[in-house]
Amino acid sequence: MSILMKENLNDLVKKSSLYILVGKSITPIITLLVSIYIIRKLSVSDYGTYNILLALMNYIGLLSGLGLTNIFQRFIPEFRERNELSKLKRLIINGLLGRLTLSIIIILFIILLWVHIGSLLKIKPYLNCFLVFSFGIIFALEIRLLSLALTALFLHKYFVIAQIIYTLIRATMLYYLLESGWKLKGLLLSEAIASGLLLLLQAYWLYKKFYIVNPGNEKLNFPLKRLLRYGGFSYFNEMGEQILDVSTDFFIISAFLGSQVVGIYAFANRIMQLLSRLMPHKLFMDVITPSFFTKYAQTNDPKKLDMMFNFLTKLIAFFFFPLIAAIFVLGDKLIIYIFDPKYLEALTVVWIVAGFTVINSFVYPLGLVVQSVERVEIHLFNKIFAIYNIVGDLLVIKPFGIIGVAIVTSTAILFKNIFTYIFARKYVAFSFDLKSLSVIGLNSMIMAVIVFFLRGLVVDAYSFFLIALIGGMVYVLVAYLNKGFSEDERRIINGILPKPIFVF
Repeated sequence: MSILMKENLNDLVKKSSLYILVGKSITPIITLLVSIYIIRKLSVSDYGTYNILLALMNYIGLLSGLGLTNIFQRFIPEFRERNELSKLKRLIINGLLGRLTLSIIIILFIILLWVHIGSLLKIKPYLNCFLVFSFGIIFALEIRLLSLALTALFLHKYFVIAQIIYTLIRATMLYYLLESGWKLKGLLLSEAIASGLLLLLQAYWLYKKFYIVNPGNEKLNFPLKRLLRYGGFSYFNEMGEQILDVSTDFFIISAFLGSQVVGIYAFANRIMQLLSRLMPHKLFMDVITPSFFTKYAQTNDPKKLDMMFNFLTKLIAFFFFPLIAAIFVLGDKLIIYIFDPKYLEALTVVWIVAGFTVINSFVYPLGLVVQSVERVEIHLFNKIFAIYNIVGDLLVIKPFGIIGVAIVTSTAILFKNIFTYIFARKYVAFSFDLKSLSVIGLNSMIMAVIVFFLRGLVVDAYSFFLIALIGGMVYVLVAYLNKGFSEDERRIINGILPKPIFVF
């Protein structure tokens, strides 16, 4: 029997959760501090250019992806659960080599056409920056697949160690280069070097902890047709997702308004990304995702999907609802005292993005349901709203600027999620627990009202954190008195935590 099969799922989840809790209690905080430092250190224009280059990376990842991220997420847990190690190894190796080859070809193609691409996006003088960053792009895209492989195999200990080392080295190099006056090029160079080190660490531990201890030389028929079907639908779905992503907004804004405005818009979205990473479902996503698919593979019971779906939606809402409510009350204070006052004009966009983030947060459990029943074509069909997004952005960019773009993109994502929910219910019976979600929403509103009356006391970063802490304590107290989770759900959460402290 394989080493991987010696522990049951519950033991693996609990042990992995501890590693994730330790690692992702450290890395998001360091990442947040580093991001604040970058925002303060770079000019708005350079910060905009940086995000345009990140958007290019996302599109390179899309074109070289071939649906591999979804294939890794969906089938590595299944092959592991069924002890089909030869299939598992073949999937990982071929996936890594395929993406590596395609990403290099696409980057070379972009370099050859830089005169046209750079002119369109108004970043033509930044070819040298792109050349430096291109190595980081290749490393980062391989890292995405290696990370999925490590976490799907429940090798979270080594995933976390690699992430902590990477985060610390990236922060150290970035600080040194920016303080030495390297500006944007220093930022991109530190990203490339740190990513290269992370790639080596992840590859080493995957080889040592999986390949060596699990020979898996049995001859099994590789389900290529099944993977191609799933990957094909996933690829076109990812294409639509990318068009709906803010990366597309960056390109359109840059082409019409320049990198300075991209910097303002990117800042608003970055705030939500940074705060979202601190959410527990984000912290434990690398454990939740393989567990979700593994549990369904054990029973194939649609009732389990409904139970797991509602459990995740409530867990997400429990932390997301109060966060978004607090942003509406203290958003301006957050920008002025924590980030940089030069971005205060982004406040309206921050509110728009925050409002729709509540709705979009449920796309994660919804996507897990769709992937579990292998109906990824639903995700493909809902990409009709990607057309709405592009056309809408082009129509509003001139008269309404980035506020119009934010509204169009946010509503496109909203419509896409509604479409997905309606059609997914044709294949499996599940629904939102609206009563519990309403309870969580009410608790968040009570907290927001109290914080609103205290916002006048915020005069610096220290008082900001104090009021935020008071708001958090109020929410915890109200959530304890007005519970939104069932006894069974509390038991599940406390079974993962080191101590049974979840009483909400």
